[in-house]
Amino acid sequence: MKKIIAILIVLLVLPILPAFATPATRERHRQLQQQLNQATQSVREQQNLLSGTRHEMSQLMMEMQELDQQIMDAAEALESIELSQLDTEIRIADAEAELEAAREEYDLQFELLRTRVRVIHEEGQIGFLDVLFQAESIVDFFLRWEYIRAIAEFDHALLDRLQSAEQEITNHIEDLVRWRNMVEDLQFQYDRILDDLEFMMYEREIWFANLAENEEVLAELVAMYEHEQRMAQAAFGEIQAQLRREESEIVRRANAEAHSARLAALNNFEGEFQWPIPTHSRISSPFGMRFHPILRQNRHHSGIDVGAPTGTRLIASADGYVRFAGWSGGYGNTVIIDHGNGYSTLYAHNSRNRVVTGQRVSRGDHIADVGSTGMSTGPHLHFEIRVNNRAVNPMNYFPR
Repeated sequence: MKKIIAILIVLLVLPILPAFATPATRERHRQLQQQLNQATQSVREQQNLLSGTRHEMSQLMMEMQELDQQIMDAAEALESIELSQLDTEIRIADAEAELEAAREEYDLQFELLRTRVRVIHEEGQIGFLDVLFQAESIVDFFLRWEYIRAIAEFDHALLDRLQSAEQEITNHIEDLVRWRNMVEDLQFQYDRILDDLEFMMYEREIWFANLAENEEVLAELVAMYEHEQRMAQAAFGEIQAQLRREESEIVRRANAEAHSARLAALNNFEGEFQWPIPTHSRISSPFGMRFHPILRQNRHHSGIDVGAPTGTRLIASADGYVRFAGWSGGYGNTVIIDHGNGYSTLYAHNSRNRVVTGQRVSRGDHIADVGSTGMSTGPHLHFEIRVNNRAVNPMNYFPR
């Protein structure tokens, strides 16, 4: 009774045991996982810094391009101002020369007028009267009178015109001087603007150079951390593979122990089997040597063939555990049941398997349906009984 209870405990506990690797492998796995996480974090941080630096460099490059354009515009404006200043200086010089010439002309005409006035003053009005009284006719008199009057008016008009021209030139020079002063103020302003822009450009060039140096350092750090990351990934992959191998081995051992425990419950089996197709009993091919219907040669037949229509129900011949349920080459769909104590049964050419590997079955359970899969000439059951993995004649193991 105690033995049966112990077996039941093993059967209940073993299948749910967790698959853990050795503590050393687990610890190494944890350490490498931590190293990989740290390397990945370092790569991410340095990449973020590198990305930020490159973005800052891009923004700074745009600012420098804008400043460069502003410097070019300011230099062009300053050049235009300097040309305007030069043109103003030339115009002032020309105007001063014109003023000097006008003043000389005025002085000359004024001197001539003074001379005539002085002569008139010295000779008195008789000179004009003589000119008038020497007229030969009244017409000549009026002509002489008009001539004298025209000369006087000409003198006054000439002096007025010369004085007006001098004033006009003086005003023009004053306007030019005011314009020159405005141009000089504008030139001073643009000189300051250009200096400020060039200083800003100088600051950004130094800043850009520092960023470029930082970018180079960060790129080297990223490359270094990426190398460490690849090394950590490789080591982590190796330890994961080792971990899987160890866990698979533990699972395999646990399954083997569980299977052994299951079989231990069947150690009392004495090899008495039930007919696998309760509804059909005709044997179409017995155990032993026979002429193979497909290979066309004499070969040992390791079981018996029982003819039945496709879909006929097959049952387990005894209690046991399904060792295999699936496709098996020439056998087609196959079920193998381990009954313990070295006994197993095989059911082949099935149209459909109704059980899965590892399943517990009892005598008489529906395990498959008759078919003609694999190397088969028609629907039937190929049934084998094996003792310690050696095929024996099934007919010796059914009740008489």
